[in-house]
Amino acid sequence: MMAGIAHHMGDYMTTHCALCNGEYVELMITRHRPFEGGSLTVHDIPARKCDCDVLTSLPDGVIVDGYKWLLEKNGIIGDVTVSLSKLKERFEPMDFIRPHLNIDAGA
Repeated sequence: MMAGIAHHMGDYMTTHCALCNGEYVELMITRHRPFEGGSLTVHDIPARKCDCDVLTSLPDGVIVDGYKWLLEKNGIIGDVTVSLSKLKERFEPMDFIRPHLNIDAGA
């Protein structure tokens, strides 16, 4: 299955899905992510939908999941709703990736 996903995601700009041959449709979606203490709802996420899947860009996914991690880390309780554009005003994907990298600060 993972090979299919990798192949499916390989060429994001094609007009048809390599797996189902369905035509991609551009749309805005909302993602709901439960976290310890509540739930995160992020709306206005650009996506492409075919007959078998919904694709979002990797950087957008990193921001959504990274923000969810940040809420958990800081003990936030409750339901949080935000637009992706507001998250992008404050965060970049590397803000959430960098803390997990083991990079020597002197390099």
